[in-house]
Amino acid sequence: MRRSVQLIFSTNVAFLAFSVLTSLLGAWALGPEGRGDFVIITTWLYVFSLLGTLGLPVAHRYWMAKEPEKAGAIHANTLILTGIGSAVMLTLGWLLVPMVLAGQEAEVVRLTQIFLLNIPVILLTEMLRGQLEGAKLFGWLGIARISFIGFQATAFLALYAAGRLDLGTALVIVTVGQLICCGLMFVAFTSALKPSLAFDFAMLRAQLGYGIRSYFGSLTEFAVWRLDQMMLTALAAPKMIGLYAVAVAIAEITSSLASSVSDALMPEVSGSKSRSDSIGLLGRSLRLTFYAQAAALAPLWVLEPYILYYVFGESFLEASGALRLLLIASMLWSAGQIVVTGLNGFGRPGLGTLSRMASAGTTVVSLWVLLPLYGIEGAAIASIVGYGVMFAAALTCLINSTDTTVTELLKPRKNDLPFGKIMSIVRFSIVRGADA
Repeated sequence: MRRSVQLIFSTNVAFLAFSVLTSLLGAWALGPEGRGDFVIITTWLYVFSLLGTLGLPVAHRYWMAKEPEKAGAIHANTLILTGIGSAVMLTLGWLLVPMVLAGQEAEVVRLTQIFLLNIPVILLTEMLRGQLEGAKLFGWLGIARISFIGFQATAFLALYAAGRLDLGTALVIVTVGQLICCGLMFVAFTSALKPSLAFDFAMLRAQLGYGIRSYFGSLTEFAVWRLDQMMLTALAAPKMIGLYAVAVAIAEITSSLASSVSDALMPEVSGSKSRSDSIGLLGRSLRLTFYAQAAALAPLWVLEPYILYYVFGESFLEASGALRLLLIASMLWSAGQIVVTGLNGFGRPGLGTLSRMASAGTTVVSLWVLLPLYGIEGAAIASIVGYGVMFAAALTCLINSTDTTVTELLKPRKNDLPFGKIMSIVRFSIVRGADA
């Protein structure tokens, strides 16, 4: 698993670097209000795309790891289901967006509807991502993901330098980047595995059975992760949305390790022959995530006002309070993701779903109460509450379903971190320096 995590983490670091660059360029070019319009338009594409997945990306990770010889059947079923899901979601989204965004400007609503035409691309991308992860083709997956954000960052930079980066050109760039990413994933899967396409009804039932059990979990995962921004798009002014989006972008820097670990964890847990090995792997992954998040939290907490002022600009300094709260929320989100991924790996996606549903319900109530009272700080507090509920609920489900304990999962161990190797490097450096 170490190699998988290293590949995914390296990809996430590169992805994060390009994402920070695009966030900066977008903030400088569009300002808080324009950044808010951009968030409104792009958010609902991913909402309706996720609705059309039927939980199949998670099912693909599971079945590709468990029965790799069925790759052709899984791929054929995916293409059929992607076509059906895209048609349904395009129709539904086109009808619902004007109602959801009734409080926004007419031009923003129209652009949001047009941007929904990317649903087939996003839907197929998510399906292929699940297949690549299940097949442990993390190198190819990394290339495809970086192609998207790398193209976006490069194009943003070129247009910003030319003074032509505005809302319209930014949306065109994102669309082209999505097409490039999807195309590379398709080529990667077909060239690496060379699947013989063959419709398999039994595998379709297996895919849908697992997918639907995790479907509401996937929906609530996205809802918990993005419910604050979704509600803001319907209730808040674009400037407030833009400020909050920048705070979220910075806070999510600390969750890159958790994403790396969780992406690699499920195939390892589901493919493990020993239950004790799976528990040990999950526990260490969870503890390492806590260590990494804690190490990143302190400096960001101190430096964040200066980052907002000197990097993004004085107009974004109003996001300072929300950002500090979101840094805490990010730690809880990361821990919850690791535990939920472990439940999926043990073949218990329904329990992960229950945890996310509890979190989503708590987040909705919290947002409804806190958002009108405290603005974006209230949205951040609601995220802390929702993510905390997800982590606690998922941990309780894991303990009860695997006969493990909180101590076994969370108690720090000497072998969690390679202190021996670190001390060897330090001693070598000291000796080398003395010799010099």
